[in-house]
Amino acid sequence: MKKIISIFISTFLVLGMMISPVFSKVGSEAAETEMRAAWISTVFNIDWPSKSSYGNAEKQKKEYIQLLDKLKGAGINTAIVQVRPESDTIYRSKINPWSRFITGRQGKDPGYDPLAFIIQESHKRGIKVHAWFNPYRASIYSDKSSSASNSAINKHPDWVIKYENKWYYDPGKPEVVNYIVDTVAEVVENYDVDGVHFDDYFYPGPAFPDDATFRKYGSGNKDNWRRNNINNMVRRVRDKVHSIKPYVEFGISPAGIWRNSYNDPNGSKTSGGESYAKQYADTRYWIKNGLVDYVVPQVYWRIGHPKADYATLIKWWSDQVKGTNVKLYIGQGIYKQGQSEYGGENISKEIKKQILLNRKYPEIKGSIFFSAKDIVNQPQVYNDLKSLYTSSSNDHVVLPNGGRLPYQNVLMGRDRADTAIEISKKGWENGASEVILVNGKDTISGVVASPLAASLNAPILLKYPSYISDATINEIKRLDANKIILIGNENTISQSDIDKITNAVSGIVVEKIFGENPQEISTKIANVIQEKSSVDTAYIASENAMADILSVASKAGRERNPIIITDKNNISDNNKEWIKSHDLKNIHIIGGRDTISDSLMSEISSIASPNTNVSRISGEDRIATNAAVIEKLYDLKFTQKAFITRSSAPIDAITVSALAQRTDSPVILAGNSVSQYQRKVLEPRSASLVYKVGGQINANSYDVIYNLLGGVMSN
Repeated sequence: MKKIISIFISTFLVLGMMISPVFSKVGSEAAETEMRAAWISTVFNIDWPSKSSYGNAEKQKKEYIQLLDKLKGAGINTAIVQVRPESDTIYRSKINPWSRFITGRQGKDPGYDPLAFIIQESHKRGIKVHAWFNPYRASIYSDKSSSASNSAINKHPDWVIKYENKWYYDPGKPEVVNYIVDTVAEVVENYDVDGVHFDDYFYPGPAFPDDATFRKYGSGNKDNWRRNNINNMVRRVRDKVHSIKPYVEFGISPAGIWRNSYNDPNGSKTSGGESYAKQYADTRYWIKNGLVDYVVPQVYWRIGHPKADYATLIKWWSDQVKGTNVKLYIGQGIYKQGQSEYGGENISKEIKKQILLNRKYPEIKGSIFFSAKDIVNQPQVYNDLKSLYTSSSNDHVVLPNGGRLPYQNVLMGRDRADTAIEISKKGWENGASEVILVNGKDTISGVVASPLAASLNAPILLKYPSYISDATINEIKRLDANKIILIGNENTISQSDIDKITNAVSGIVVEKIFGENPQEISTKIANVIQEKSSVDTAYIASENAMADILSVASKAGRERNPIIITDKNNISDNNKEWIKSHDLKNIHIIGGRDTISDSLMSEISSIASPNTNVSRISGEDRIATNAAVIEKLYDLKFTQKAFITRSSAPIDAITVSALAQRTDSPVILAGNSVSQYQRKVLEPRSASLVYKVGGQINANSYDVIYNLLGGVMSN
């Protein structure tokens, strides 16, 4: 049956990436991967609630549910809700007063908590909520007398500056930065939001009258000082959000043009207003320095626009995030539909074409639409989105004989430690009683610990070489763990790290599995594993071949069998004794002769039990060895999941084997191309869901492997 399917796939692959992004992002699980979001504006009651609902909590609730159900019907999976439209809120706050756009009067209690209600109803429908803040907007009115007495605009009049008949918080004042950070932190601490979102309101313009602030706090070039003020605020918000809840994403939606190429060779080939110079928003700096988790440029122009061509801009933004861990979504201005004042730039008329163009760039992870009312009130827009986003869409490719292509998802953080947190959140949503912690620099110990993690149903988390992050400690708290097992040695995990954990997590028990080197650590882990389960197989791999260890870690975890570490020509005395003392059924040598020599394999055979089958599983390189492991150890042709990671540096996948073993799923290495042998091994197989683990995976290789894993989704 799969051979018939392969004929279709072979033809299909000729089309390459031109069409694969179109069909790859459909279905319920795919919706987790592609951002399909709507901005829900509360300022001026643009989207919700209506002015007629002021003071009527039940009407506001009904309006939101109706809006939400319509958005879900169009395939929207995320609501970007404006929770702080000016110096006020749609949530209970000790810092800011209630919003005038909820009750008609700033400071008046609406009698319920709108944000809590929004989160509850959205999550009930599988829709994520990002809390949208306007950090520097103080008042949209020239006369600030209507602002509540407890508003910061009245409590701290020295913080605000009037500009073009509106009031703004002065970005140059340290007290303002503290106020913004505290405002965001209050929401992240008290509400189950999935993200924190800023739009393009930073400095309102170059003529902003902040000379006095510059004289007091600034030096050098004023423009650079302003940009540094914004950079500092962004960095502090990111750090605060991740210190409270590391899984909450922080993103910003700047204007669509960073800089024009005639002003900066790094800019886009456009000739429009530059956010770098108008709002002092150096988005490219944020991306390159990891100050945001995602960015949403507002590319509100049509394809072919003479000054700001949509196609040119999305390619430029894709190039900026390439090689980083920053996600790229495109902000799309569907509000222009049918509005002649935009000079014919009704980009919503070509929204379907634009989304299909987005999907040709693997860096573009979805779209956010401004705004929600234009989705539900414009039939053309609604129907176009529904046709692209819902499971009944014609762009879901079905293969012959009842087969289909897998759904897709991504497991990736800003670095290996953050990726470990993402894996932990995905695999252990309801917590874990035990956690394994490894130094992220000690990659082998992390993978060798996989069978132990499997036997304990524990995630593997990573610390940085010299410290453990607040984000990792917060993940331990989220898991509600009562024991943490440290893998490494006194140098890789210091007493100060241990103290930081025990001080932060009350009552947690700390256990150490320490050794002087990977061989000794592997022996100690093997001894712990055998105490918990019956061991009949050992996998032996070289400390110089981390990719080989990763290839077998999931299977070893599934079987609760240990991974024993050697070097190319020698095995430690402790590991010799361990092999001698166990009547093993199998010993699998993982890797070729350049990683484990024939003489060492012979020595292992001589010390093993006479009944032990000693065999080598290897290929001509790490990818071929990975394929050989899959071919020889994974008997089932269908697995619920498959995990694809980069072969050249599979660092991000250190901790994924503990998750992959649950469904007996392979970890697949992707190189710069897919060999005939790797094709031969993967072509008969299929998976329901493919995870892309970590960044910088070769896009062409990923697409080939992804397509090879299409087929009949059953055992």
